[in-house]
Amino acid sequence: MKKEKAVSPVIGVMLMLVVTVLLAAAVSSYTGSIPLKDRTPNAQFDARASYSDGYVRLDMLSGDTLYKSNLRIRIETSHPLTSGYVNMSNVTFSPHADYISPGDTAFIRFTKSAWGARFTGPDIRLSIAVGDTFKVTVIDTDTGNPVWSAKLVMSP
Repeated sequence: MKKEKAVSPVIGVMLMLVVTVLLAAAVSSYTGSIPLKDRTPNAQFDARASYSDGYVRLDMLSGDTLYKSNLRIRIETSHPLTSGYVNMSNVTFSPHADYISPGDTAFIRFTKSAWGARFTGPDIRLSIAVGDTFKVTVIDTDTGNPVWSAKLVMSP
Protein backbone atom coordinates (compact mmCIF):
# COMPACT_ATOMS: atom_id res chain seq x y z
CA MET A 1 0.00 0.00 0.00
CA LYS A 2 1.07 3.48 -0.78
CA LYS A 3 0.98 6.14 1.81
CA GLU A 4 -1.16 9.10 0.76
CA LYS A 5 -0.61 12.47 2.31
CA ALA A 6 -3.58 14.75 2.83
CA VAL A 7 -4.31 18.05 4.49
CA SER A 8 -5.89 17.66 7.86
CA PRO A 9 -9.58 18.57 8.08
CA VAL A 10 -8.83 21.54 10.38
CA ILE A 11 -6.47 23.13 7.85
CA GLY A 12 -9.02 22.51 5.05
CA VAL A 13 -11.74 24.30 6.99
CA MET A 14 -9.37 27.21 7.74
CA LEU A 15 -8.51 27.55 4.04
CA MET A 16 -12.18 27.63 3.08
CA LEU A 17 -12.83 30.35 5.69
CA VAL A 18 -9.93 32.45 4.35
CA VAL A 19 -11.23 32.15 0.78
CA THR A 20 -14.77 33.09 1.93
CA VAL A 21 -13.51 36.16 3.83
CA LEU A 22 -11.44 37.29 0.84
CA LEU A 23 -14.43 36.92 -1.51
CA ALA A 24 -16.69 38.82 0.91
CA ALA A 25 -14.12 41.64 1.14
CA ALA A 26 -13.83 41.84 -2.65
CA VAL A 27 -17.63 41.98 -3.13
CA SER A 28 -18.00 44.56 -0.36
CA SER A 29 -15.27 46.71 -1.86
CA TYR A 30 -16.85 46.57 -5.32
CA THR A 31 -20.41 47.37 -4.21
CA GLY A 32 -19.21 50.22 -2.01
CA SER A 33 -17.62 51.92 -5.02
CA ILE A 34 -20.82 51.98 -7.13
CA PRO A 35 -22.40 55.44 -6.94
CA LEU A 36 -26.02 55.40 -5.83
CA LYS A 37 -28.55 57.32 -7.91
CA ASP A 38 -30.12 60.20 -6.04
CA ARG A 39 -33.66 59.78 -4.85
CA THR A 40 -36.17 62.02 -6.60
CA PRO A 41 -37.80 64.36 -4.08
CA ASN A 42 -41.57 64.38 -3.87
CA ALA A 43 -44.02 67.21 -3.36
CA GLN A 44 -47.72 67.92 -3.55
CA PHE A 45 -49.02 71.30 -4.66
CA ASP A 46 -52.35 73.05 -4.91
CA ALA A 47 -52.07 74.98 -8.18
CA ARG A 48 -54.08 77.63 -9.98
CA ALA A 49 -53.46 79.95 -12.90
CA SER A 50 -54.92 83.45 -13.08
CA TYR A 51 -54.61 85.67 -16.14
CA SER A 52 -55.70 88.77 -14.21
CA ASP A 53 -53.09 88.16 -11.48
CA GLY A 54 -50.34 87.47 -14.03
CA TYR A 55 -49.00 84.26 -12.49
CA VAL A 56 -49.43 80.55 -11.90
CA ARG A 57 -49.53 79.96 -8.13
CA LEU A 58 -48.22 76.73 -6.58
CA ASP A 59 -49.01 76.29 -2.87
CA MET A 60 -46.87 73.47 -1.47
CA LEU A 61 -48.98 71.15 0.66
CA SER A 62 -46.47 68.45 1.58
CA GLY A 63 -43.21 66.82 0.59
CA ASP A 64 -39.49 67.43 0.60
CA THR A 65 -37.84 70.84 0.62
CA LEU A 66 -37.12 71.85 -2.99
CA TYR A 67 -34.23 74.16 -3.88
CA LYS A 68 -34.72 76.58 -6.76
CA SER A 69 -31.25 75.81 -8.13
CA ASN A 70 -32.23 72.12 -8.52
CA LEU A 71 -35.54 72.68 -10.31
CA ARG A 72 -36.87 73.26 -13.79
CA ILE A 73 -40.50 73.99 -14.57
CA ARG A 74 -41.98 72.84 -17.86
CA ILE A 75 -45.15 74.31 -19.37
CA GLU A 76 -46.93 72.19 -21.98
CA THR A 77 -49.95 72.94 -24.12
CA SER A 78 -51.75 70.90 -26.76
CA HIS A 79 -53.13 73.76 -28.93
CA PRO A 80 -50.72 73.25 -30.78
CA LEU A 81 -48.54 70.73 -28.97
CA THR A 82 -45.80 72.92 -27.52
CA SER A 83 -43.66 72.71 -24.41
CA GLY A 84 -40.65 74.36 -22.86
CA TYR A 85 -38.95 75.28 -19.63
CA VAL A 86 -39.82 78.61 -18.05
CA ASN A 87 -37.05 81.04 -17.27
CA MET A 88 -36.38 80.45 -13.55
CA SER A 89 -35.86 84.21 -13.07
CA ASN A 90 -39.65 84.46 -13.60
CA VAL A 91 -40.23 82.08 -10.68
CA THR A 92 -40.30 83.41 -7.12
CA PHE A 93 -40.58 81.47 -3.90
CA SER A 94 -42.22 82.96 -0.83
CA PRO A 95 -41.28 83.46 1.97
CA HIS A 96 -37.82 82.03 1.17
CA ALA A 97 -36.11 83.12 -2.07
CA ASP A 98 -34.01 80.01 -2.72
CA TYR A 99 -36.17 77.09 -1.53
CA ILE A 100 -39.75 76.02 -1.00
CA SER A 101 -41.10 73.76 1.72
CA PRO A 102 -44.60 72.75 2.90
CA GLY A 103 -46.69 75.86 3.60
CA ASP A 104 -44.70 78.02 1.14
CA THR A 105 -45.77 79.36 -2.26
CA ALA A 106 -44.16 79.56 -5.70
CA PHE A 107 -45.24 82.07 -8.33
CA ILE A 108 -44.54 81.52 -12.04
CA ARG A 109 -44.96 84.94 -13.61
CA PHE A 110 -45.97 85.52 -17.23
CA THR A 111 -46.67 88.53 -19.39
CA LYS A 112 -50.16 89.39 -20.59
CA SER A 113 -50.76 89.73 -24.31
CA ALA A 114 -53.69 89.89 -26.71
CA TRP A 115 -53.33 86.09 -27.16
CA GLY A 116 -53.32 85.30 -23.44
CA ALA A 117 -50.70 84.45 -20.84
CA ARG A 118 -47.32 84.53 -22.55
CA PHE A 119 -44.44 82.39 -21.27
CA THR A 120 -41.10 83.36 -22.84
CA GLY A 121 -37.48 82.51 -22.30
CA PRO A 122 -34.53 80.86 -24.00
CA ASP A 123 -36.40 77.54 -24.18
CA ILE A 124 -40.05 78.59 -24.39
CA ARG A 125 -42.31 80.88 -26.37
CA LEU A 126 -45.97 80.04 -26.01
CA SER A 127 -49.27 81.70 -25.13
CA ILE A 128 -52.17 80.22 -23.22
CA ALA A 129 -55.60 81.78 -23.68
CA VAL A 130 -58.12 82.18 -20.88
CA GLY A 131 -60.04 78.91 -20.58
CA ASP A 132 -57.30 76.79 -22.16
CA THR A 133 -55.89 73.74 -20.40
CA PHE A 134 -52.14 73.39 -19.97
CA LYS A 135 -49.77 71.18 -18.01
CA VAL A 136 -47.21 72.29 -15.42
CA THR A 137 -44.42 69.89 -14.45
CA VAL A 138 -41.81 70.52 -11.74
CA ILE A 139 -38.63 68.58 -12.57
CA ASP A 140 -35.67 67.72 -10.32
CA THR A 141 -32.47 68.51 -12.24
CA ASP A 142 -30.34 66.08 -10.19
CA THR A 143 -32.29 63.03 -11.37
CA GLY A 144 -34.15 64.43 -14.37
CA ASN A 145 -37.38 63.01 -12.96
CA PRO A 146 -40.66 64.87 -12.41
CA VAL A 147 -41.41 65.87 -8.84
CA TRP A 148 -45.00 66.94 -9.48
CA SER A 149 -47.26 67.50 -12.47
CA ALA A 150 -50.82 68.72 -13.03
CA LYS A 151 -53.15 70.05 -15.70
CA LEU A 152 -54.50 73.54 -15.05
CA VAL A 153 -57.01 75.82 -16.71
CA MET A 154 -56.12 79.47 -17.23
CA SER A 155 -58.78 81.37 -15.30
CA PRO A 156 -59.77 84.95 -16.17
